[in-house]
Amino acid sequence: MASISPNYGLEALRLKAPDSLIQTQVQIRIPKARHSDPVMSNLINRYGLKINILGGLLGSNGQEDGWFDLAIEGRAGTVYEALLDLIEIEADLWFDTDADDGY
Repeated sequence: MASISPNYGLEALRLKAPDSLIQTQVQIRIPKARHSDPVMSNLINRYGLKINILGGLLGSNGQEDGWFDLAIEGRAGTVYEALLDLIEIEADLWFDTDADDGY
């Protein structure tokens, strides 16, 4: 089962005004079973988010989980929904709560 650590990272997004512009940093683990899924592309195309990959590790052999450090920019409600979709595919999320800057 996917996990969120710390829990208040996602909760803080839920509590923001949905139309407010935010930028947040999150580290995600993509399960190896999802390597063939266009995860980053979906975040951009489905949700219209700006994604900056700050770091990542994804083996081409598909035998290990993928890890990404992302800076995500968009409307709070949209970012929240996109992160819920990541949880649906059993991705783990870790939030850098110090990097969460509303603007």
